[in-house]
Amino acid sequence: MNNENSRSITIILDHKLSCDGNNVKMASDHIRELDFLKLEPLPTINEDLLVCESKFIEVGIENKKLKVYIEQVTKTGSQSIHCDSIDFLFLHGMRYTSKNWLDIQTLNHVANWGHQAVAVDLPGFGKSICILEPELKGAFLQALISTLGLHRPVIISPSMSGEFSLPYLFEDPSTSTDRAIGYVPVAPVLTSKYTNQMRKSQIPTLIVVGTKDQVNGKESTQDLQHLPNFWYAPIEGASHPCYLDNPEAFHRLLYWFLKNLK
Repeated sequence: MNNENSRSITIILDHKLSCDGNNVKMASDHIRELDFLKLEPLPTINEDLLVCESKFIEVGIENKKLKVYIEQVTKTGSQSIHCDSIDFLFLHGMRYTSKNWLDIQTLNHVANWGHQAVAVDLPGFGKSICILEPELKGAFLQALISTLGLHRPVIISPSMSGEFSLPYLFEDPSTSTDRAIGYVPVAPVLTSKYTNQMRKSQIPTLIVVGTKDQVNGKESTQDLQHLPNFWYAPIEGASHPCYLDNPEAFHRLLYWFLKNLK
C-alpha cells in the first residue's frame, strides 16, 4: 500500500469547504480528524463462510423487463446474516463494473461483517447490455432494490452512478430515509442539480473523495455539503476512484460508517 495514501483520514462534522489547486480541503473550527492507522482494524475475512453468486436478474420497469447482471456475496453457517443486518448496494462509475467490488474484496468484507452485499452492472455497462432511457434511472434503482428484496440499503455511489442514486434519493427528499439507511457518495456526477433537495434530507451520508481527484471531487464535495447529516472523509493521495487506489482506507471508512449507523 502507498504510504502517502495510508497516513490519515479526516472526518469533519461542522465544516466549510475550501479548495487549493487540485486538492480538496476542508476549513472548519470544529475538525474531527482520524489517523488512518488508529482506525479500528477490519475483522479478518473467513473465506470458508462466504459464497459468491454471479447471475442475471430481470428488473421490470415501464412495462418492460431489463436483464441485469449482479454479483452477490453472502455468509453461510451459524454466523450468517443476523436479524439486524443491513443491506449494501454497490453501484459503479463509467469505466468500471460490479467486478471491481469483487476484485478489491469489498463485497467479501461486507458479507463477512454479517450483512448482505450486492453489486450491479448498471444498464448499458458491463454485462448488462440492456438500454435504459435517462429519465428512468432513478425509477430503475427503485425497481432494482425491490427486485433484490433489499430493505433501505446503504447505497455506495461512485462517479457516473450519481445519475441513478441522486434522483432515487432526492427527487423527493422527504422520503430519502425511507429509501436508504445510508448514502456513500464517491464524487458522483449531477450533484449540482440536487443541492436544494439535499437540504431537506436527513439521510446519514459519508462523503468519500480522493484528495487528488481531478475529475469532479471538489465540485461534488461542495454540493454534497448541503446535506445536513454528513461526514466528510478524504482519502489522502487518492485519485477519482479512491476506493481502488486505497481499498484498505475505503473499507475501514465503510466499517466505521456501518457501526455509526446502528
